[in-house]
Amino acid sequence: MQWPTVDQISAMATLPAGFCFEFLKREDVPELIDNIARWHPDIAIGGGSCYLREKFYDEEVQFAGGPVRNVLVALFRRGDEMAGMWSWEKEPDSLSLYARLIVISPEYRSAKLGTAVMPLAELVGRAMGAEFFFGLATLKIPHMQHALEGVGWQLIGFTSGYDQEQVSPGVVKRVFEAVYCKVLVPEDELARPDPKNLTPTTRALFDAIFPPVPREGAP
Repeated sequence: MQWPTVDQISAMATLPAGFCFEFLKREDVPELIDNIARWHPDIAIGGGSCYLREKFYDEEVQFAGGPVRNVLVALFRRGDEMAGMWSWEKEPDSLSLYARLIVISPEYRSAKLGTAVMPLAELVGRAMGAEFFFGLATLKIPHMQHALEGVGWQLIGFTSGYDQEQVSPGVVKRVFEAVYCKVLVPEDELARPDPKNLTPTTRALFDAIFPPVPREGAP
């Protein structure tokens, strides 16, 4: 699974007038860190805080010219101004993509850049040979939930304490988040578990989330 070029992504994208994509360059990292901290102050606590550290970009993020890495960061630009960013992580062994982070400048949130990039993610993933997407959505505000559901991602559960947030000034707690996924292979390529291998609790939840598909000709 190789990341596409920015030209390939741009050819697939339909962004609002005046906006374009650009892959993050090493020299843009300090400005991006400052912008993320300003756009999304709560990110200083929890899993997304790595995007505020230059070492993370130096060790984990792919820049133009290599080396090849599994984390990609792309910028939304309006002219010379950064308007937002999105980041994905690929897991080549499982042919999966993890939607790590989307942050948009408050000034440009009305442009719905996050919503615009969600259909693009599937196009890019298929072009890369990905077969599965997954991501987490905050339950603090509904915007990302709407964006994921709007492009057909399935809510498959909730994490109870996977990440932490500052819930009020000076108070940090572990939080619930929604887990979404999108499978890119046909239903007949999924191996459903044998019910006899599931506990009653597991089977009840599995059947609620993934109802059995009626067999052709069955009543």
